[in-house]
Amino acid sequence: MKKAACWILAAVQLLVVTGCWLWFHTHHAMGNLLTGDAAGKLLAWGRLAGLLAVLAILFQLMLVGRVRWVERCYGMDRLTRLHHVSGFALILLLILHPVLVTFGHAIQADLSYWEQMADFCKTWRGLLTAVIGLSLMIGASVFSVLVLLKRVRYELWYATHLVLYVAFGLTFLHQVVSGSDLTDHPAFKFYWIALYAFVFVNLAVYRFAWPLLAFARHRFVVTQVVPETGDVTSVYIGGKHLEKFHVESGQFMIVRFLADGFRWEAHPFSLSCLPDEKHLRLSIKRLGDFTRRIPELKPGTPVLIDGPHGVFTSRTCSSDKVLLIAGGIGVTPIRSLAEELVGVGHDVIMIYGNRNSETIVFKNELDELAARTGSKFRLVYVMSDDPAWPGEKGRVDRERIARLVPDLADRDIYLCGPPVMMKGVRTALAGLGVPARRIHAERFAL
Repeated sequence: MKKAACWILAAVQLLVVTGCWLWFHTHHAMGNLLTGDAAGKLLAWGRLAGLLAVLAILFQLMLVGRVRWVERCYGMDRLTRLHHVSGFALILLLILHPVLVTFGHAIQADLSYWEQMADFCKTWRGLLTAVIGLSLMIGASVFSVLVLLKRVRYELWYATHLVLYVAFGLTFLHQVVSGSDLTDHPAFKFYWIALYAFVFVNLAVYRFAWPLLAFARHRFVVTQVVPETGDVTSVYIGGKHLEKFHVESGQFMIVRFLADGFRWEAHPFSLSCLPDEKHLRLSIKRLGDFTRRIPELKPGTPVLIDGPHGVFTSRTCSSDKVLLIAGGIGVTPIRSLAEELVGVGHDVIMIYGNRNSETIVFKNELDELAARTGSKFRLVYVMSDDPAWPGEKGRVDRERIARLVPDLADRDIYLCGPPVMMKGVRTALAGLGVPARRIHAERFAL
């Protein structure tokens, strides 16, 4: 129901904007611009592209603004993927708006395209800043595509992405003083400003105020830094009144360590054990420059926490039988879920894939949990590149899942691991007839 309400809210805004645009341009003082001359048509469609571009940007901000009432419906992973996909449509709209409008005015004034653009920047109020803002937006959008193609480092893209807030602000004056849809229609202008206010109030509350208030209340601080394997380190975080910090197994938090070399970057990490009133634990694999420095963290380092986030939790489970499938460091949320699910009486099978026995994270903890809970928790390790391993060897594939989990049809499946592994397991599960609604998976990537 909440998901439907979110989509209805978004759809209503789209209908209001396109409906008003259609009315304004079919009842224009110069006649129906949609059936008039070429200049009128270019102006009309260019204005629609501009309106939709702004609406798309506001939509994008809500997707990645960590707005809690939206994120709890869909999970940040799904919202981030939708943000990436819809960004391509945004780039097209950002380009179409100035091109169509400039050509339309150029035809009316009998000027070339570039003469009209120069006239805009010199004589139209707010146009020069809008052009600068638009250029920044397109540049940030290009960086987004490059980071998806792994051509640009995440940290550089993230820093550049912050420029979007400035760029968007630079275009606002142009909209309210030069956009005829707003200047000629006070009621629509009020709606437009209210739409801006709604989005930015949500951003201010959930993106900025919420983490600061949580820090003021709980005073999060690093208490221990413990090596787990050669490339995985666990960071224990303590604080005040942690029993009032509501976080569930399987969720993740975006953390910023307030120490030299760390404070300018924030990254998402999953909880790797059941949260309690004493500490939170994040287990972090060395994958890049930031994570490589994690072992250098010192106890006493303050931590700013944004979250918790994610719907990869036991609340989505609809069966009393569960299959957990983990690959590599994807075991972090799976490990905390295993302890919770077994603790409340679920029948749990866990398949944990690794390259070799030396890369198994939490082996002692998982073995102890299996020994303590007996038949309620069956644990199977699978090694892909360890000839000496006495157990299962190979990949977590269709044949192996079917053989190890004969009652697969009765189980909810939780899946977390490297993208390639997750794609292969999803294909295997689909081939075994598992409906998509029974598969719960998140990539925890921003």
